[in-house]
Amino acid sequence: MKKILTFNFIALILIGALGISAAAQNSSPTLLKRTVNVSVKRYLRWWKTPTAAEPVYNTYSWVPQINFDVLGAIPAGGQLYAEFDTADGKPWISYKMLTHELEDDVQENIRIENSISDEELEKKAIVTEGVFPFRIRLKSGGADRILFTGKYRVGTYALDQKIPEYKGKKDFYFDFDWQIPFAYLWLNPQNSNQNMPWVSSLTCFRGASENTKMEAVLFYNGKEISKSGVDTANRVKQTMTSAADEPAYRWMMWQFEFSNVRGFNLDRNSANNTSAFFFLDKNPGEYEIKISRDGQPARLLKFTVGKDGKIVDNGVKDKNQIGGVRMIFSVSVLGTADGKWNAAAWRTDALYGNPLIGFTAIQ
Repeated sequence: MKKILTFNFIALILIGALGISAAAQNSSPTLLKRTVNVSVKRYLRWWKTPTAAEPVYNTYSWVPQINFDVLGAIPAGGQLYAEFDTADGKPWISYKMLTHELEDDVQENIRIENSISDEELEKKAIVTEGVFPFRIRLKSGGADRILFTGKYRVGTYALDQKIPEYKGKKDFYFDFDWQIPFAYLWLNPQNSNQNMPWVSSLTCFRGASENTKMEAVLFYNGKEISKSGVDTANRVKQTMTSAADEPAYRWMMWQFEFSNVRGFNLDRNSANNTSAFFFLDKNPGEYEIKISRDGQPARLLKFTVGKDGKIVDNGVKDKNQIGGVRMIFSVSVLGTADGKWNAAAWRTDALYGNPLIGFTAIQ
């Protein structure tokens, strides 16, 4: 018995010396589903086959790109992969992802490792459209686990035929209509605000650009309490979801920060001045976020705050194992600035073909 105890004690010391926690050895990572981002990499020519003598010029082709966040642990030697199939289900491209050892609950953005040259990748590019399946998997210690399966929809549109070099050409877009009828809403603990997290929201728009003027106003009992936009101190930022040249086939995610609206105050430092903050726990009840786009109504989000200052969860995040603190709420889509879009796409395409349990879009 003493020998066994001595051996185990030495093993624990070695694990600690190597910087490897027991959790990292025994736990599996959590893929944060909301962070999965599939995008298109476009080429200006097309190889009919990888062994063709030369490519077809003046014909665009494409391959998928991907990045996502995981929450550790990932043990030493663990390797993430992203595998893409063609629309008919045949194996197409396998990306080796840049994978580091991660301790338990440590979050990291995972990107493609440069293991495939751009020349080789270009010869894998295709010109077809349709619905394409993919998987994210982790191989570790002889085990092979699929963390996520999904599918994405790719369409085409004719480029501006008035421009000579575009004549007869078509470009590709990833269809993200499924994101339009919902928004992420959370108390943001980042930037050292864990003790006083502020309200943040993330919403998708179709046909917008970097020059679109977005503004979000937060109301409590019909009274404006905060504003997030380009002309306010509260931050607003946008991230490209689909980078098509034609605005009608472009989707963008806009994040609105209400930094003066805090959920609660767990900061015990009496020297901190909090007089400029609006605290949700002191004002429970019904709230609204009204978003305008170039001065016109675009989105309406309603939510409830409890006496603890926390946003009342509708359960969608947990039912769908989204991970993280961001909850998913239905939004009313107002106006016509988004153009023609598929209001039923969320039923089949949400989260890359993983329809949301417990979610219903506002009609």
